[in-house]
Amino acid sequence: MGRSKRQSGKNHAIHLILTVVVFLAGNLASLRPVSAQSSPTDQALIIVDAADETVMQQAIERIEAEGGHIVHVFPTHVLIGSLPQGRETAILGQAGILSIHRRPLDPSTVVTYGQTARQAVAIWNTAFAGQQPLPASLPAQEIAEELVNDAFYPPDLNAEATAQGGLSAASAPGYYQTSEFLIGRVAVGIILTESDGSVDPSTEDWTSQERQEVFSEIVAALNWWAAREPRANLTFYYDDHFTLPLRTGYEPINRPHTDQGLWISQVMGELGYGAASYFTRVRDYNNALRSRYRTDWAFTIFVVDSSNDRDNKFSDGCFAYAYLGGPFMVMTYGNNGYGPGNMDAVTAHEVGHIFHALDQYYSARQCCTYRSGYLNVENQNSQYGDCLSNETSIMRGQVWPYTSGAIDPYARGQVGWWDSDGDNILDPVDTTLNIALEPQTGNPTSASVVTCCGWVEDLPYPSPTRPPVTINTIVAVQYRLNGGRWLAATPDDGAFDSARESYTFTTEPLSPGIYIVDVGAINSASNSQILSEGDILIIRDPIDGALHTMLYPYSPDPTTNQTPTYRGVATSDRAEGTTVARVEYRVDGGQWQEAIASDGAFDEAIEGFTFTPQALTPGPHLFEARTIDSHGREESSYSSDTLSIVEEPAICVIALPIIMAP
Repeated sequence: MGRSKRQSGKNHAIHLILTVVVFLAGNLASLRPVSAQSSPTDQALIIVDAADETVMQQAIERIEAEGGHIVHVFPTHVLIGSLPQGRETAILGQAGILSIHRRPLDPSTVVTYGQTARQAVAIWNTAFAGQQPLPASLPAQEIAEELVNDAFYPPDLNAEATAQGGLSAASAPGYYQTSEFLIGRVAVGIILTESDGSVDPSTEDWTSQERQEVFSEIVAALNWWAAREPRANLTFYYDDHFTLPLRTGYEPINRPHTDQGLWISQVMGELGYGAASYFTRVRDYNNALRSRYRTDWAFTIFVVDSSNDRDNKFSDGCFAYAYLGGPFMVMTYGNNGYGPGNMDAVTAHEVGHIFHALDQYYSARQCCTYRSGYLNVENQNSQYGDCLSNETSIMRGQVWPYTSGAIDPYARGQVGWWDSDGDNILDPVDTTLNIALEPQTGNPTSASVVTCCGWVEDLPYPSPTRPPVTINTIVAVQYRLNGGRWLAATPDDGAFDSARESYTFTTEPLSPGIYIVDVGAINSASNSQILSEGDILIIRDPIDGALHTMLYPYSPDPTTNQTPTYRGVATSDRAEGTTVARVEYRVDGGQWQEAIASDGAFDEAIEGFTFTPQALTPGPHLFEARTIDSHGREESSYSSDTLSIVEEPAICVIALPIIMAP
């Protein structure tokens, strides 16, 4: 295994000064992902001629490279998000991008792309471009009932699931971890059920207007979440099973919600997911969506038609519920007294549960000290008990929190929206990087060109109670020699796009000497890390072999310090069994004097050293250093540096006469 940034050793004592500061401050700045803060005028509808998800993703990446951010993806032809004004010409015609719109668009212009595209354009016209008002929402006091006991724990999360590895992935989210925190890319399967009368009498039939309304309300709810926290960089990918509802022999609305396994099994079978429990079928579907659209998370929304039902409830009184952490949520079309026009508020509340937020309304009886979420945050805004907080919040149900955009800090923490260190990166993605550089087996070498390899891993932000996961990816790896300019390393698999990446780089032709190798990396959350002195390359000299001295140039130059301390590295030929026995230095061609080993003794093939000369006079000075190995051989090619000493500027004090008043 190569050296990692967590290891310590001899090279730690001879680290290059200011490496981390220089790296973080400037060299990787151009590689940091841009998170655009859009204004209303930046909103855009983008039409893409994409034959598959790969081309669609290329279009999204091209848009984001221009400072935009896509929030809603309607595969594979319609995108809604932000794009700074004036960037249109930079992306039109690239990655299949056909047109960019800031105003309402006639849905018939995308008829060749199918019904999903038409409905997406219709949503753009009403919800984003303001063509006509959104359906009116009922005031909070007009809602007949609260959402009662609408959050359940998934029954299939047991010891067996953990043993199978679904909850113990090393870094990437596992099979059961499809909604750990509400950050990043989310695939959303929208499934409407349609009874065929084969088991229960069919009493409900979806109309095209109802289907469009359901779709619009769900998109509005997810847009609500995206608008609450721009740092979450949310993007929702919609999988359409509402245009053509999936058939079942049951009429779900006329049954208790506990019969969900009957009709969910059937509709998931319609999608090709069978021969397993209905929870497994939904999880299989979610994971397939996550893989297909390359998202971080995925969940499913089932909507049951209730247009002809008296109270818009299941027969046991339930009308909307979700499972904490997924894999799905269920709603009726009318949602009791909320009505279809308030489905967005109901959806937003249930999505909170999907990402581990607990209920806060009194009848849910969720205590203040109950904890939930990846960050294991207490429920201190609950109305059940004497909690620390009492704020309007989406997790209290009703419509007003939705229309007022209210979410309390504790619910925010439960979905992962805390920034503990104030660095503007949300905690679950505020990760660190571990960098390793494999040591060179043929070192020292006579070759002038050297190929190095290693790996970088994103280390998950630790959860107090849940298996650690990261959705970050490595986006760039660079290297430099002797503190020079940063150069790009090459990903072994062709792209830096996963949480762990292997890399390779090949140097330009090098002259004989010592080369300190630094490696730096950055992840998709803009966190960067450097492995200082990951390796030391030794290129043999025709005369001195591996006997080398490298003297770090003193900075600043010129300096007023009359006793500057120099640092450097000395090497001998490890292959011949020699060690560095002594390092000497001299000033202006004077007597050779002994330097000091950084670790206290010269007894290895690679040694750091320091020396501090006696007080120097103002003017230029030449410093030279050489190495003597354990066989008594002296280096013939000295390492050198010139340094100018300047006098401290004189401080001039001017005494002004004191003038006394007459």
